[in-house]
Amino acid sequence: MTIPTDYDVVIAGGGMTGATLAIALAQLAPAGRPWRIALIEAHQPQPAHPGFDGRAIALAAGSVEALQQLKLWSSWRPAAHAIRHIHVSEQGHAGRVTLDAEEFQQPALGYVLELSVAGQRLYEQLALYANISHFCPSKLTACVQSADSVTLTLSSGEQITTRLLVGADGAQSILQAQLNLPVAQHDFQQSAIITTLQTEQAVAARAWERFTPHGPLALLPLGEQTYSVVWCQSHENAQQVMQLTEAEFTRQLQQAFGFKAGRFVHSGARAVYPLSLRYLTQSTHHRVVLLGNAAHQLHPVAGQGFNLAMRDIMALRDCLQQVSDPGAYSVLQQYWQQRKDDQQRTIWFTSALASLFADPALPLLIARQSGLLLMNHIPALKNALVQQALGYKS
Repeated sequence: MTIPTDYDVVIAGGGMTGATLAIALAQLAPAGRPWRIALIEAHQPQPAHPGFDGRAIALAAGSVEALQQLKLWSSWRPAAHAIRHIHVSEQGHAGRVTLDAEEFQQPALGYVLELSVAGQRLYEQLALYANISHFCPSKLTACVQSADSVTLTLSSGEQITTRLLVGADGAQSILQAQLNLPVAQHDFQQSAIITTLQTEQAVAARAWERFTPHGPLALLPLGEQTYSVVWCQSHENAQQVMQLTEAEFTRQLQQAFGFKAGRFVHSGARAVYPLSLRYLTQSTHHRVVLLGNAAHQLHPVAGQGFNLAMRDIMALRDCLQQVSDPGAYSVLQQYWQQRKDDQQRTIWFTSALASLFADPALPLLIARQSGLLLMNHIPALKNALVQQALGYKS
């Protein structure tokens, strides 16, 4: 006998991944009626939601196509800034790779969007779906799995049941801890300093990835003369840099990056985040699947985190298109078989980049410079990098 459920799908975590997934699944009606979706979120969306803070995200072209399919891109596009050129180099050396959207017949290689804006637009869209229930502020405190459902206890004391439970509750996932899912971890011994930067020279839709001896430094277009900055350094250096005056910080940033993007004029408020790799060796369990940072927290080099999560979201949506039971073992196995290779490949790619360019050994320096030079002149190698930048699953 089938146990009646309150919801078809419950999503724990209403940040970027959870809120986007809720909208993606709310559009499905495989049994002739829309899925009944519940979204559990601990924080009110505005103005201080930790998932929608002052950072920016780089949306690859593949993610933009997915957002168009979900009818979300039209609300984000007016606030998004196009990346039409990407310049990758290593400080103090000649090797470089340049990518141009026109060269690959693309309107843009990606877009940059402030998380605070994305969060506001997402929650405006959530409100349009009558089949999404929002438990906020609330937390998942316990879950009990049975053959046909999962019973959830919330911090409010409420109990609800679901046929599929999705964990999208971030890197310190409560659901992962409760189910004791196996986690692989690596500490990069780095922190990322996040800020904004004004320049004298026009940004011109150009993004920069510059590898320095202390870690990668990325400038992402965020306006006509504004960049979003991600500057990776050792924990100790990062704490020292956080104490600098704006003028001294801007001067040191200019020294680390150089003058290819013009003269740096002003920098904004700074935030710092420790960097680590953390991922599940399998992100599915009985009637449970984890997505986004709950499944794989990556190094920010190459901006792959949310783009990988978007591919997870669309794959799960595809797997649920024509099924009657969203939490069935066969459905979750199909999802995992589709996603595991792309997840592992992206984890390897970002971790290898972060580690390779952090090693000052001469043989690796020669290999890096040779690789950059070859990639810039051999179409097949360059195309592989572009496919990763565009965010399409290969």
